[in-house]
Amino acid sequence: MRQSAAIALVALASLAFGTDHTRAGQCWTAPQPRTVEEALLVAQNKQAARRISAERPSAMLALSDGRLKAAYSAGLLVGWGETGRRPEFAVVTAVGTSALLAPFAFLGHDGDAALEDLITCDVASLQDMADRAASYMTPNTIERIAQRHEAGARLLVAIPGSAARRETVWDIGAIAASRHREAHALIAAILTASVDLISFVDPEAMPVSAGQSVVRNPAFRRAGAGEAFLAAPAFRTSPIATYLIHNGVLFADEGEAFAAELALKPNPAHSDMWLLPAYELFSASQLKGARIVIASPRANLNIQPAQSVFDATYMRALFLYAFRQGRMGKEWRSTLVDTASR
Repeated sequence: MRQSAAIALVALASLAFGTDHTRAGQCWTAPQPRTVEEALLVAQNKQAARRISAERPSAMLALSDGRLKAAYSAGLLVGWGETGRRPEFAVVTAVGTSALLAPFAFLGHDGDAALEDLITCDVASLQDMADRAASYMTPNTIERIAQRHEAGARLLVAIPGSAARRETVWDIGAIAASRHREAHALIAAILTASVDLISFVDPEAMPVSAGQSVVRNPAFRRAGAGEAFLAAPAFRTSPIATYLIHNGVLFADEGEAFAAELALKPNPAHSDMWLLPAYELFSASQLKGARIVIASPRANLNIQPAQSVFDATYMRALFLYAFRQGRMGKEWRSTLVDTASR
């Protein structure tokens, strides 16, 4: 997209941002426990002291894309938040559709109402979801993101490439911290591009220097690579704990074959890649002795989308499943694939 087209996209996003903002937290009520185990855990959660404001942020959260399956990340985060044990993240990254969730995950508990509504309110398309996410990016919300950025936290999102555009990475925290008069519009345009495979926001044409084009990682052409995670080269040397939420199923047989292939043919070029498979993040964490865990839907999970481009019912069902799992402290594992579900 040329500069004039990019500016037009920002202008359209500005109009969307200027609409009346709906208060978050209108479309979701946490369900009652279904089992004794869940009831006991919920009771324990109510007694747990929240550590979010008591501890210095010391963890990274990375969300994969997954399109409609991003509902899994949203549900897991909200359920995890109810336990009072979800950390405040020093780094939040997201790829594709998960970029709609990332700003609110970055805000911690105060962003949970927006995460809930993005999935559970009535919408007819991913574009509707992007519009809703943009409507929740109020000046106050963006200012809070700016303040966290200035305190050292980082919020990055990747917009996948396609035949119509280059792959880009955006520092949403830096855009917020610029306090540029078009910061709201630029963030809204990036959110739109996260769900629209044609829209392109050109980093070179933007008024805020907070984006860059990146090279596609050839690893994702191989079977078993899974979905991409965004991990800036600088983050991979950090010893902080890493939480990966892979919105798609990680099949054990594929993952093991992929890992074996990489072990035989390591690619040094991947060291400067921004989008990586979970396997490479696990390998990097093991080298530096850092804790890393991953969550992903079970292979035998009986929740499937209808044969349509957009299925809100499927997203709500996946959100509910992940919420319950997160509330009970389940799903997380320290191995790449879920061998228990084979």
